[in-house]
Amino acid sequence: MTLDQLRMLVKIRDTGSVLAAAEALYRTQPTVSVAIRKLEDELGVQLLDRDQYRACLTPAGETLCRKARSVIARSDELSALAEHLASGYEPELNIAIEASCPMPLILEVLKNVERIYPQTRFNLMAENIWGALSRLKEGEADLAISPWFVEDTSLESKTMLHETMIAVASPQFPPLKSGAPLVYQSMKEAVQVIVKDSSRLPKEKKIGVIEEGRHWLVNDHYTKKEILLAGMGWGRLQHHLIEKELAEGKLVPLTIRNYESTLDIEIRIARRLDRTAGPVAAELWNEFKVIC
Repeated sequence: MTLDQLRMLVKIRDTGSVLAAAEALYRTQPTVSVAIRKLEDELGVQLLDRDQYRACLTPAGETLCRKARSVIARSDELSALAEHLASGYEPELNIAIEASCPMPLILEVLKNVERIYPQTRFNLMAENIWGALSRLKEGEADLAISPWFVEDTSLESKTMLHETMIAVASPQFPPLKSGAPLVYQSMKEAVQVIVKDSSRLPKEKKIGVIEEGRHWLVNDHYTKKEILLAGMGWGRLQHHLIEKELAEGKLVPLTIRNYESTLDIEIRIARRLDRTAGPVAAELWNEFKVIC
Protein backbone atom coordinates (compact mmCIF):
# COMPACT_ATOMS: atom_id res chain seq x y z
CA MET A 1 0.00 0.00 0.00
CA THR A 2 1.38 3.39 -0.97
CA LEU A 3 0.37 6.99 -0.37
CA ASP A 4 -0.01 7.32 -4.12
CA GLN A 5 -2.66 4.60 -4.15
CA LEU A 6 -4.49 6.19 -1.23
CA ARG A 7 -4.47 9.57 -2.96
CA MET A 8 -5.99 7.95 -6.04
CA LEU A 9 -8.73 6.30 -3.98
CA VAL A 10 -9.62 9.58 -2.27
CA LYS A 11 -9.62 11.45 -5.58
CA ILE A 12 -12.00 8.88 -7.12
CA ARG A 13 -14.35 9.48 -4.18
CA ASP A 14 -14.08 13.27 -4.55
CA THR A 15 -14.43 13.48 -8.34
CA GLY A 16 -16.93 10.65 -8.84
CA SER A 17 -15.04 8.62 -11.45
CA VAL A 18 -11.71 7.01 -12.29
CA LEU A 19 -11.32 9.19 -15.38
CA ALA A 20 -11.90 12.44 -13.48
CA ALA A 21 -9.52 11.30 -10.73
CA ALA A 22 -6.84 10.51 -13.30
CA GLU A 23 -7.20 13.94 -14.89
CA ALA A 24 -7.04 15.68 -11.51
CA LEU A 25 -3.87 13.77 -10.62
CA TYR A 26 -2.31 14.22 -14.08
CA ARG A 27 -2.27 10.46 -14.63
CA THR A 28 -3.77 8.23 -17.28
CA GLN A 29 -6.96 6.33 -16.56
CA PRO A 30 -5.27 2.90 -16.99
CA THR A 31 -2.56 3.92 -14.48
CA VAL A 32 -5.16 4.75 -11.83
CA SER A 33 -7.23 1.64 -12.57
CA VAL A 34 -4.20 -0.66 -12.29
CA ALA A 35 -3.05 1.00 -9.04
CA ILE A 36 -6.47 0.52 -7.40
CA ARG A 37 -6.66 -3.14 -8.54
CA LYS A 38 -3.23 -3.78 -7.03
CA LEU A 39 -4.42 -2.19 -3.78
CA GLU A 40 -7.51 -4.43 -3.79
CA ASP A 41 -5.36 -7.51 -4.40
CA GLU A 42 -3.01 -6.54 -1.58
CA LEU A 43 -5.83 -5.94 0.90
CA GLY A 44 -8.02 -8.79 -0.31
CA VAL A 45 -11.12 -6.59 -0.47
CA GLN A 46 -13.04 -4.89 -3.28
CA LEU A 47 -12.81 -1.10 -3.07
CA LEU A 48 -14.57 -0.09 -6.30
CA ASP A 49 -17.97 -1.19 -7.58
CA ARG A 50 -17.35 -1.49 -11.31
CA ASP A 51 -20.84 -2.72 -12.18
CA GLN A 52 -22.17 0.84 -12.19
CA TYR A 53 -22.00 3.23 -15.17
CA ARG A 54 -19.31 5.03 -13.22
CA ALA A 55 -17.12 3.15 -10.78
CA CYS A 56 -17.95 4.13 -7.21
CA LEU A 57 -16.57 3.10 -3.85
CA THR A 58 -17.93 0.04 -2.08
CA PRO A 59 -18.73 0.29 1.65
CA ALA A 60 -15.25 -1.11 2.33
CA GLY A 61 -13.81 1.48 -0.04
CA GLU A 62 -15.67 4.28 1.76
CA THR A 63 -14.28 3.13 5.11
CA LEU A 64 -10.73 2.94 3.79
CA CYS A 65 -11.15 6.33 2.11
CA ARG A 66 -12.02 8.00 5.42
CA LYS A 67 -8.90 6.56 7.04
CA ALA A 68 -6.83 7.42 3.97
CA ARG A 69 -7.72 11.12 4.30
CA SER A 70 -6.26 11.16 7.80
CA VAL A 71 -3.09 9.34 6.69
CA ILE A 72 -2.60 11.71 3.75
CA ALA A 73 -3.12 14.76 5.96
CA ARG A 74 -0.51 13.52 8.45
CA SER A 75 1.89 12.77 5.62
CA ASP A 76 1.46 16.27 4.23
CA GLU A 77 2.07 17.72 7.71
CA LEU A 78 5.30 15.73 8.06
CA SER A 79 6.46 16.84 4.63
CA ALA A 80 5.77 20.47 5.50
CA LEU A 81 7.57 20.08 8.84
CA ALA A 82 10.61 18.49 7.17
CA GLU A 83 10.76 21.33 4.66
CA HIS A 84 10.37 23.83 7.52
CA LEU A 85 13.29 22.29 9.46
CA ALA A 86 15.47 21.93 6.38
CA SER A 87 15.07 25.67 5.79
CA GLY A 88 16.58 26.40 9.22
CA TYR A 89 13.34 27.37 10.96
CA GLU A 90 13.02 26.57 14.66
CA PRO A 91 10.77 23.59 15.51
CA GLU A 92 9.70 25.40 18.69
CA LEU A 93 10.13 28.65 20.59
CA ASN A 94 9.97 29.07 24.37
CA ILE A 95 8.56 32.41 25.51
CA ALA A 96 8.46 33.38 29.20
CA ILE A 97 5.75 35.94 29.97
CA GLU A 98 5.24 37.74 33.27
CA ALA A 99 1.66 36.81 34.13
CA SER A 100 0.40 40.36 34.67
CA CYS A 101 1.17 41.37 31.07
CA PRO A 102 -1.84 42.03 28.78
CA MET A 103 -2.17 38.71 26.94
CA PRO A 104 -4.63 39.83 24.21
CA LEU A 105 -2.04 42.26 22.83
CA ILE A 106 0.74 39.68 23.01
CA LEU A 107 -1.40 36.97 21.40
CA GLU A 108 -2.28 39.26 18.50
CA VAL A 109 1.42 39.47 17.62
CA LEU A 110 1.90 35.72 18.08
CA LYS A 111 -1.08 35.08 15.82
CA ASN A 112 0.50 37.11 13.02
CA VAL A 113 3.80 35.22 13.26
CA GLU A 114 2.07 31.83 13.58
CA ARG A 115 0.33 32.45 10.25
CA ILE A 116 3.74 32.79 8.59
CA TYR A 117 5.40 29.87 10.43
CA PRO A 118 2.62 27.38 11.28
CA GLN A 119 5.11 24.54 11.76
CA THR A 120 6.85 26.22 14.71
CA ARG A 121 5.34 25.40 18.09
CA PHE A 122 5.12 28.20 20.65
CA ASN A 123 5.60 27.20 24.29
CA LEU A 124 4.32 29.97 26.57
CA MET A 125 5.49 29.97 30.19
CA ALA A 126 3.56 32.19 32.62
CA GLU A 127 5.86 33.51 35.36
CA ASN A 128 5.53 35.95 38.25
CA ILE A 129 7.62 39.07 38.93
CA TRP A 130 11.26 38.18 38.12
CA GLY A 131 10.40 34.67 36.88
CA ALA A 132 10.35 35.53 33.17
CA LEU A 133 13.80 37.10 33.40
CA SER A 134 15.00 34.06 35.34
CA ARG A 135 13.84 31.68 32.60
CA LEU A 136 15.65 33.73 29.98
CA LYS A 137 18.91 33.95 31.92
CA GLU A 138 18.87 30.22 32.68
CA GLY A 139 18.45 29.39 29.00
CA GLU A 140 14.96 27.93 29.38
CA ALA A 141 13.34 30.67 27.28
CA ASP A 142 14.27 32.15 23.92
CA LEU A 143 12.40 35.38 24.67
CA ALA A 144 11.05 37.00 27.82
CA ILE A 145 8.24 39.54 28.13
CA SER A 146 8.02 41.39 31.43
CA PRO A 147 7.90 44.82 33.07
CA TRP A 148 10.63 43.75 35.49
CA PHE A 149 14.19 43.95 34.19
CA VAL A 150 17.54 45.07 35.52
CA GLU A 151 20.46 46.43 33.55
CA ASP A 152 22.29 43.41 32.15
CA THR A 153 24.97 43.53 29.46
CA SER A 154 24.16 39.93 28.47
CA LEU A 155 20.64 40.88 27.36
CA GLU A 156 19.04 43.00 24.67
CA SER A 157 15.59 44.42 25.33
CA LYS A 158 13.12 46.89 23.85
CA THR A 159 9.88 48.48 24.96
CA MET A 160 6.62 46.88 23.83
CA LEU A 161 4.06 48.96 25.67
CA HIS A 162 3.54 51.35 28.55
CA GLU A 163 1.36 50.55 31.55
CA THR A 164 0.53 51.93 34.99
CA MET A 165 0.45 50.08 38.29
CA ILE A 166 -2.05 51.45 40.80
CA ALA A 167 -2.36 50.77 44.52
CA VAL A 168 -6.00 49.83 45.10
CA ALA A 169 -8.39 48.40 47.65
CA SER A 170 -12.11 47.84 48.11
CA PRO A 171 -14.13 50.76 49.50
CA GLN A 172 -14.84 48.35 52.39
CA PHE A 173 -11.13 48.07 53.23
CA PRO A 174 -10.95 49.01 56.98
CA PRO A 175 -8.23 51.71 56.70
CA LEU A 176 -10.33 53.45 54.03
CA LYS A 177 -13.53 53.25 56.07
CA SER A 178 -11.80 54.92 59.00
CA GLY A 179 -11.35 58.08 56.94
CA ALA A 180 -7.83 58.68 58.30
CA PRO A 181 -5.04 59.64 55.86
CA LEU A 182 -3.05 56.69 54.57
CA VAL A 183 0.66 56.89 55.38
CA TYR A 184 3.51 54.43 54.86
CA GLN A 185 3.95 53.71 58.56
CA SER A 186 0.26 53.03 59.26
CA MET A 187 -0.05 50.75 56.22
CA LYS A 188 2.31 48.31 57.92
CA GLU A 189 -0.68 47.28 60.02
CA ALA A 190 -2.83 46.54 56.95
CA VAL A 191 -2.57 43.36 54.87
CA GLN A 192 -0.60 43.92 51.67
CA VAL A 193 -1.35 41.19 49.13
CA ILE A 194 1.74 40.16 47.17
CA VAL A 195 2.15 37.81 44.22
CA LYS A 196 4.92 35.33 44.97
CA ASP A 197 8.03 35.65 42.82
CA SER A 198 8.57 32.53 40.65
CA SER A 199 12.25 33.28 39.96
CA ARG A 200 14.85 30.69 40.93
CA LEU A 201 17.71 33.18 40.66
CA PRO A 202 19.06 35.11 43.67
CA LYS A 203 16.21 37.38 44.69
CA GLU A 204 16.06 40.70 42.93
CA LYS A 205 14.61 43.86 44.42
CA LYS A 206 11.08 43.47 45.80
CA ILE A 207 8.60 45.58 43.88
CA GLY A 208 6.52 47.97 46.01
CA VAL A 209 6.59 45.81 49.14
CA ILE A 210 6.26 47.61 52.47
CA GLU A 211 8.96 45.99 54.57
CA GLU A 212 8.07 44.75 58.06
CA GLY A 213 4.39 44.97 57.16
CA ARG A 214 1.66 42.33 57.15
CA HIS A 215 1.84 40.31 53.93
CA TRP A 216 -0.33 37.70 52.28
CA LEU A 217 1.39 35.74 49.49
CA VAL A 218 -0.55 34.39 46.50
CA ASN A 219 0.51 32.55 43.34
CA ASP A 220 -1.38 34.62 40.77
CA HIS A 221 -2.79 38.07 40.06
CA TYR A 222 -6.39 36.82 39.81
CA THR A 223 -6.33 35.57 43.41
CA LYS A 224 -4.75 38.83 44.51
CA LYS A 225 -7.54 40.83 42.88
CA GLU A 226 -10.23 38.66 44.48
CA ILE A 227 -8.74 39.25 47.93
CA LEU A 228 -8.69 43.00 47.30
CA LEU A 229 -12.31 42.93 46.11
CA ALA A 230 -13.26 41.13 49.32
CA GLY A 231 -11.87 44.07 51.33
CA MET A 232 -9.25 41.87 52.97
CA GLY A 233 -6.14 43.72 51.84
CA TRP A 234 -4.55 46.18 49.44
CA GLY A 235 -1.97 46.02 46.70
CA ARG A 236 -0.76 47.34 43.36
CA LEU A 237 -2.05 45.91 40.08
CA GLN A 238 -1.64 46.88 36.45
CA HIS A 239 -4.43 49.13 35.21
CA HIS A 240 -5.62 46.74 32.49
CA LEU A 241 -6.29 44.07 35.15
CA ILE A 242 -8.60 46.30 37.19
CA GLU A 243 -10.00 48.76 34.65
CA LYS A 244 -13.54 47.35 34.93
CA GLU A 245 -13.48 47.22 38.74
CA LEU A 246 -12.24 50.82 38.95
CA ALA A 247 -14.99 52.01 36.60
CA GLU A 248 -17.63 50.21 38.68
CA GLY A 249 -16.25 51.51 41.98
CA LYS A 250 -15.52 48.01 43.28
CA LEU A 251 -11.88 49.02 43.70
CA VAL A 252 -10.60 52.53 44.40
CA PRO A 253 -7.12 54.04 43.99
CA LEU A 254 -5.14 54.62 47.17
CA THR A 255 -2.99 57.62 47.94
CA ILE A 256 -0.38 56.58 50.49
CA ARG A 257 1.96 59.24 51.81
CA ASN A 258 5.66 58.35 51.36
CA TYR A 259 4.76 55.45 49.05
CA GLU A 260 4.69 55.25 45.24
CA SER A 261 0.96 54.56 44.94
CA THR A 262 1.05 54.91 41.14
CA LEU A 263 3.95 53.54 39.12
CA ASP A 264 4.46 53.97 35.37
CA ILE A 265 6.13 50.90 33.89
CA GLU A 266 7.44 49.68 30.54
CA ILE A 267 6.66 46.14 29.45
CA ARG A 268 9.69 44.95 27.51
CA ILE A 269 10.71 41.99 25.39
CA ALA A 270 14.22 40.64 25.92
CA ARG A 271 16.61 38.10 24.43
CA ARG A 272 20.13 36.89 25.17
CA LEU A 273 23.00 38.38 23.19
CA ASP A 274 25.02 35.16 23.27
CA ARG A 275 22.41 33.30 21.21
CA THR A 276 21.82 33.74 17.50
CA ALA A 277 18.12 34.14 16.83
CA GLY A 278 16.57 31.82 14.26
CA PRO A 279 14.27 33.21 11.57
CA VAL A 280 11.07 32.69 13.59
CA ALA A 281 12.49 34.28 16.74
CA ALA A 282 13.81 37.16 14.64
CA GLU A 283 10.41 37.67 13.03
CA LEU A 284 8.74 37.66 16.43
CA TRP A 285 11.27 40.17 17.77
CA ASN A 286 10.61 42.50 14.86
CA GLU A 287 6.83 42.17 15.22
CA PHE A 288 6.94 43.26 18.86
CA LYS A 289 7.13 46.97 18.19
CA VAL A 290 5.77 49.54 20.61
CA ILE A 291 2.08 48.57 20.84
CA CYS A 292 0.90 51.45 22.97
